Amino acid sequence: MTTMHGAQGQHAANQPNNLAKNTHDRELVERAQLGDTEAFGELIAAHRDKARQWAERMTQDPHMADDIVQDALIRAFLHLGSLTDSTRFLPWLHKIIRNQAAMRLRRGGPYRHEQPFTAFESVKRSSPKSGFAKGAASSNSSSVNWDDLDSILHHLSKGGRQAASVGESVHDDPAEQLLRKEMFETIHVLLHCLNRKERQIFEAYFFKQCSPETIAEMYETTTGTVYTYLHRSRRKLREAHNVNVYFQGLQPIRGGSVMTRKKQIHLPPWSREQMAANSLVDRVAQLLAALDDPRPMAQLMGLSGFAFRMKISNRTTYADGLYIYDWRQVIPQFLAKLGYEATILCGQLSGMPVPLLGAAERFPVVFPIEESVLPFIRKYIDQGMPLLYFDTLAERPYVHEWSLVYGYDDEQRVIHLTDRMSAQGKTLRYDDVTDNPLRFLVGIDGKQTNHPESTTLQANLNALHFAVQYARQGCSYSPTTVYLSYSSGLAAYERWIGFMHKDAGVMPNRYGMSQLSLVYGEAKRQAAQYLRESFIEGEPMRLLLLGAEAYDQAAEAFEQISARMPFGSSQSISASPQTELLAACSTDLSTARDFEAAAISYIEKALLLWETERI
Repeated sequence: MTTMHGAQGQHAANQPNNLAKNTHDRELVERAQLGDTEAFGELIAAHRDKARQWAERMTQDPHMADDIVQDALIRAFLHLGSLTDSTRFLPWLHKIIRNQAAMRLRRGGPYRHEQPFTAFESVKRSSPKSGFAKGAASSNSSSVNWDDLDSILHHLSKGGRQAASVGESVHDDPAEQLLRKEMFETIHVLLHCLNRKERQIFEAYFFKQCSPETIAEMYETTTGTVYTYLHRSRRKLREAHNVNVYFQGLQPIRGGSVMTRKKQIHLPPWSREQMAANSLVDRVAQLLAALDDPRPMAQLMGLSGFAFRMKISNRTTYADGLYIYDWRQVIPQFLAKLGYEATILCGQLSGMPVPLLGAAERFPVVFPIEESVLPFIRKYIDQGMPLLYFDTLAERPYVHEWSLVYGYDDEQRVIHLTDRMSAQGKTLRYDDVTDNPLRFLVGIDGKQTNHPESTTLQANLNALHFAVQYARQGCSYSPTTVYLSYSSGLAAYERWIGFMHKDAGVMPNRYGMSQLSLVYGEAKRQAAQYLRESFIEGEPMRLLLLGAEAYDQAAEAFEQISARMPFGSSQSISASPQTELLAACSTDLSTARDFEAAAISYIEKALLLWETERI
């Protein structure tokens, strides 16, 4: 009896929690149906583990389950509008996964054309003479079938084995030869976990250097399917038997030394009072401080152009407008103005939902393997250089933000990085870094040999010309994806104000509203401070000071919006703003627009007068 009462009491206690969770899910579904990718991402974060459990129970194969969940989530995202009852998201998702699993199993189940990982040892014990494939048994390079992966790998492994045993080259380190021989043999064994189609596509892409489009034509399929095959093959190889031994832990370098196992760089303290709302510029400021090169935040915001940028989605008030610019061009140019040379590593994973699709779509498609990203991190950390990193696992209320990587630990398999919500920073697993759907890292290679542009008058004049051009003409960068478009410059105000009207047919995104007003409000403050730096004289300087006053007024209007919808509050990610609140925000935005337009006019006149006086 006591047990029954206890169970009933527990059930009663769980009911409010379940009700709140269902209500929250319903709100997220409704926001996602309006195109809110942040809400969809939160839905998936909450239910991905459950979805994977369903798929694994249906297939009894963890790798097939991963593929099924990935395909199911893509279909869910594309067809969310067909869900008529927002309270039925989980049953609807379960049905999609069940259908995907049934389709996969109808094709033959998990092992019809592929070997499970438990078969590795038996394959590894097989004699080379027994042959893994046609043409693999010959040791003569002239008889190698260079169109067949097995034949190539067998030839290379045998050559490596012979070289290691007889010391074929006095210039090669025997330890390296042995490692090379073991690596080839391991890859040879591991590739038998792939089915025939996966192996064919893998060979065509990595060994024959065929493009995904060419492979799609060869196999009469779509490019997306080719990427899916490659992604699945990479995942299976990465997780296979002891592969990390060969690709991480035992990498000797010339001279016989061994790769450093862990290292952390000491970062200077960075208080919340020092932080800028624009996380990219903020992280650059902290990076420079770590290199004993502190810069005023207003100077960084002005020279980078972020003090004058403003971009709004044409669909609703998403926060993604903050990130839609040409990263591969803008960031290295910004660092060059500060006197530094940099190298970037960028890419996007195939077949994964990326909230910042407009920023990532022109990046090359990369694969989730540690060898493509961890050496880059180790290289710069070993040199004492923190790296810029785009973190899609930022602590809430942030969804994705720029951070600094300042350490790694091969034993714990984690990197150390900053997080805006934690003064102590945080760690990310190597798997999290590898699986980041939007890969972007920037390493500083050193100072430029010439005089840094940031100390010249011309650099500041260029920044002012950028401010005028951006305000009048908008941003030249735009996504090629047809369903993503943005308004920028002064035109962004008109788009934003239009979302505030109840007859606009668009539901404003409250989370985006709160973050956009915070970031752009602070940007106007920094623009004002930048204009007050007296890098030109006379009447042009007076006009710039008037522009600074106008930017301060624009900043106050944005701060009114932030006060009504504080970023990070529980309300900032809940239901859409009410009509009265939207009307007040519309008034504030109109005020900010008018003052920024005035500021741009003052800058324009100052530049014209300055250039006229120089003639």
